[in-house]
Amino acid sequence: MDKRLLLGFLVILTIFAYGCTTGDDDLAKGPFVGGTNGLDFGFVADEPPNEVFANDEEFDIAIFVENVGEFDIPERKVIATLGGLDTRDLGLSGPNKVLEVGLNGKTKSDSEVFSGDEDEIIYEGALYETKYDLVADFSTKVRADICYLYQTKSTTKACLKKKASQRDASDFCLVNNDNVKVENSGAPVQIRDVRTRSSGTSQVTLTFIVENVGSGKVYPPNTFTNECVRKDSDEDRLDVEVRSASGRHTITCSALGGNEGEVRLSNDGKKQIRCSISTGNAPDTPVEEAINILVDYFYRGAISTPITIKSSEF
Repeated sequence: MDKRLLLGFLVILTIFAYGCTTGDDDLAKGPFVGGTNGLDFGFVADEPPNEVFANDEEFDIAIFVENVGEFDIPERKVIATLGGLDTRDLGLSGPNKVLEVGLNGKTKSDSEVFSGDEDEIIYEGALYETKYDLVADFSTKVRADICYLYQTKSTTKACLKKKASQRDASDFCLVNNDNVKVENSGAPVQIRDVRTRSSGTSQVTLTFIVENVGSGKVYPPNTFTNECVRKDSDEDRLDVEVRSASGRHTITCSALGGNEGEVRLSNDGKKQIRCSISTGNAPDTPVEEAINILVDYFYRGAISTPITIKSSEF
């Protein structure tokens, strides 16, 4: 290849690589690290192995967990429940394990991001035992459901003034705004589509969408204690709190029965919430007020891996 062509190609690759990393740097400039995951988890390689001999070969089942979001998970708030195989057939005391330690989430200092904590949940000394010999190899899956407590922190803003319905060309900000910026902490539930609009002489309406953007399911924050199993009646429910940073403005959300309460997401994993902000304590000229939205929930996900129980060779 011509040297000049090769040099040009390398320069293009360098520019492309620089452009890719710049996006990550831009994300780090916000108040949060960001992202749409909370706890990342998976089976440790070869634990369980792909194949084991029945009545003969002990093995471990190990689940690697890492907090890749921005909420510090308290101790005993990560719960695993094995499925696919009956744990009695594996000689285990039970399917449930609770992680005794907490897992701190990601943090940032200026533009530097620090990783969250990681750990392992281990079921030791499994041995597939049968009363009668297997007449052929038995292929199935080991499944693990993982439940963990999490919180999404979101910050947005509202343009407030005492007479919210009045307009002036010199207003510092717009009360009516259909594209209000919102920042979310790294978590599988996010706040989207924030809008504000005057709805009376001294009232501003704030609307936003709570959305489950992950692949798991949400539950109220007090749902799980020592086992992670599906609970249909509690599925798609979570707690939401909306508050002004200064605390001077009363916020009432119809779906919450006040400024905090439980809501149920629809089948598409979303819920629109409409809140009224009283501007009686706002100044005559418009100011931007920080609005904090906190969402608390348990999150449940699942993993599985194939395993073959081989019949004895003897």
